[in-house]
Amino acid sequence: MADSQEIFSAEETLDDLILGNMKIIQAAHGYRFSLDAVLLAHFPEITGVRRVFDLGTGSGVIPLLLAVRAPNLRISGVEIQPAMVDRARRSVSLNGLANKIEIIQNDIKELKKSLPGGCAELVLSNPPFWRKGEGHISINQEEAIARHELNLNLEELVEQGVYLLCQGGKMAIIQRAERLAEVMEIFRCHKLSVKRLRMVHSFVDRNAGLVLLEGQKNRPGSLTILPPLVIYNKPGEYCDEIKHIYQTPLRSPSSIGGG
Repeated sequence: MADSQEIFSAEETLDDLILGNMKIIQAAHGYRFSLDAVLLAHFPEITGVRRVFDLGTGSGVIPLLLAVRAPNLRISGVEIQPAMVDRARRSVSLNGLANKIEIIQNDIKELKKSLPGGCAELVLSNPPFWRKGEGHISINQEEAIARHELNLNLEELVEQGVYLLCQGGKMAIIQRAERLAEVMEIFRCHKLSVKRLRMVHSFVDRNAGLVLLEGQKNRPGSLTILPPLVIYNKPGEYCDEIKHIYQTPLRSPSSIGGG
């Protein structure tokens, strides 16, 4: 790992990802990743995957986590916001992963102008959870763009993800559970067959708050509905599956955020 001295500013924090002894640079008062990213990074099947894109990579947390899961992956994170691109690139360099991860500054809606289609076996995205006009929009621009569909809506995202996928390639996303029907219809319209689905609950007696989906390009077939993931055994105590990911008590991101 590179020397972390002077690699982050007074307006930023250097946080422990725990996994792989990695660090990540985040804005002290801007968008900060939550448990959603960790769940998504550990959801897709990666056997046979070599080339991966993370659309809306933010701080670069998903590429970093994927690099721990499978060191042989070539991963590109795409992000439009310059400050977040800069932090993600510094985090990649800090963790000595510049030969495995690239951070691309680009508008996701414009990917067809700069990237070849059909080049990836896997595309991931932790997209904005809230449609434009829904919920409370943060006065912080980074948070607002990350959590609300101000610059990019779900259908535009899926369209670009499908463009990047090779035939049989897979796209995995996490989204609010109440948008499940919408996500499945958008996947269907773009010839992504949903193959794996998992509902995510905060506690066993709560309704699902999130859903993880994995769709495959131009490969019709059956859907596997996985057992639900219940994040907490009780307040402050993760379930065994999350503990296994971290191999530690509650030190990881504790919030289930959005986007």
